[in-house]
Amino acid sequence: MLKELSLFERLEADSSRAYSTGIDHQSLIGSVKSNLQQMLNVREGSVSPLPDYGMPDFNDLVYEFPDAIYQLQVAIRQFLLRYEPRIDEVLVSYIPDSTQPLQLKYQVEVSLKSASEASGTFQFETVITGSGQAFVRAA
Repeated sequence: MLKELSLFERLEADSSRAYSTGIDHQSLIGSVKSNLQQMLNVREGSVSPLPDYGMPDFNDLVYEFPDAIYQLQVAIRQFLLRYEPRIDEVLVSYIPDSTQPLQLKYQVEVSLKSASEASGTFQFETVITGSGQAFVRAA
């Protein structure tokens, strides 16, 4: 059952747990979502060995509106595909919200590599606040 966990989750797991080749898809999806939220909250350039790891600083993009909306959309897709090895396809769509002008909302659809078509795709929304913090929630 540990196969669906991220590396850090496996390192923290109780070493007495038995390994299995089966995959619990709900645990896998939960683990991927948790990792994606952590990833989306890392600023580009903050991990010195991987200078391209992270999201562009939202404050740097403020002056490039409305192009910043598309730039973040592309950045989210490329970043997730490059650094989350358990996914193989990402579709990111901007969701306009005139009631929250200092936030950008995106719907993200993710396909998992190791799953069948029906159980291997999930969606979530990510909201990027004016301070650059990202929140992941069910779509």
